[in-house]
Amino acid sequence: MIRSLSVQLTLRFLVLFTFLFLTAFSFVYVHLRSTLHDKIDEKLTRDAFEVAETLRTEGLEEAIKEVHLEAEAEGVGRVFIRFFTPDLALIATSDLKAWPELSIKPRKPVAETGQLFGTLTLPGRHHQVRILHQGLEGGYLLQMGFLLKEDDRLLEDFRSIFATAFAIMLLGGALSGYLISKRAMKGVERIRQTADRIGQGDFSHRVELGKDGEEIENLGRAFNQMQDRIEVLIGELKDVTNNIAHDLRSPLTRIRGLAETTLTGRQELAEYRNMAGTIIEESDRMVGMVNTMLEIAETDAGLREIPKISVNLGDIVSDVGELFSTVAEDKGVELQVVVASASLCVQGYRPRLQRAVANLLDNAIKYTPVGGKVTIQAAAEGEQILIAIADTGIGIPAEEQKSIFNRFYRLDQSRSTPGAGLGLSLVQAVVRAHGGMVQVESEVGRGSVFTIRLPRKRM
Repeated sequence: MIRSLSVQLTLRFLVLFTFLFLTAFSFVYVHLRSTLHDKIDEKLTRDAFEVAETLRTEGLEEAIKEVHLEAEAEGVGRVFIRFFTPDLALIATSDLKAWPELSIKPRKPVAETGQLFGTLTLPGRHHQVRILHQGLEGGYLLQMGFLLKEDDRLLEDFRSIFATAFAIMLLGGALSGYLISKRAMKGVERIRQTADRIGQGDFSHRVELGKDGEEIENLGRAFNQMQDRIEVLIGELKDVTNNIAHDLRSPLTRIRGLAETTLTGRQELAEYRNMAGTIIEESDRMVGMVNTMLEIAETDAGLREIPKISVNLGDIVSDVGELFSTVAEDKGVELQVVVASASLCVQGYRPRLQRAVANLLDNAIKYTPVGGKVTIQAAAEGEQILIAIADTGIGIPAEEQKSIFNRFYRLDQSRSTPGAGLGLSLVQAVVRAHGGMVQVESEVGRGSVFTIRLPRKRM
């Protein structure tokens, strides 16, 4: 039970609450007691002033009479007054029948008419006594004591009320704190239940986001995003496995058939050489296909970190255009490269971006007939950098444009052209990994336009 986070939060809340409550009580209690003492001190000072005035104006005998009058007026059970000579010899007192235990030695103030205050506990007395030593003219000393019975009762009532209030608030705080923390942990409990279901193989389950507070909602949202990522990884793994199983079966079958045919046919060295060359060619094609599939899967899943440095897309377009200029010339296709003079910098990885642009340009030249034209241009558009590759090739039917970025997808009219159907998938994976998007506009018989949009680097 003590390991429960709700219980731990409740206990911590109670410790903090107790500390703050006791601190507040101590402050109020000390302030209240000080205020009560100040009022008693003011009263003793006034009474002492009256005795001092009588001594100064009317003499010692009248001052002694004043002492008795003051004591009787306040009540001899509440107040005592003693009058001392300069040598601290007792010369007069109030009625001390109610003060049999009185044995307080007089203390002279530093100044002749100075004051000394103190609080004492007398033997056998439950309540404390507030003492004043008042210096008088001629070296006389007046000692006055006031029983703090009413003040002590008030402070006792205050402590009693505080204890009751503290107990009620502590119990109420413990209950409300536990309920609040329990309710706050409902979101965490939902996340735990979701994690349990995922651990049992249910990867489709997600955390239901409720009104549990911003922190819990952010945690649940992050958990769902993580689960989405895991599901993508699992999907990528399945796709790679299925693709490998499906698309490597044909070349492996061809290799086996070629080897079987060679072994059962004429046993000549030339035949074995031809078989070996074909096997090497098919093996290289399979290795390239597997590497491309793994690169697409890792890029889509974010497993391979892409270095983000400043890259000039204008330079990439110029380099790729120069690289493919010979290919276009050999096929009889006009290649035009247009690069804007503005800054075309993005944050990315040059080799990946260069390969994506090269794949699109290679496709454009490959599917453009002799005498056609391919244009590749780079320009800035607001907060984006655009690379557009337009051709006058065979075009793509509208119903198939959404499928061309799928792995191993090939149009009917491109079946006779060499390729594995992975180029556009790789382009899309690279562009997405750089925070951009790739779009296509095409019309059968009139050509296609592939546009890459990437966020512009902020200066």
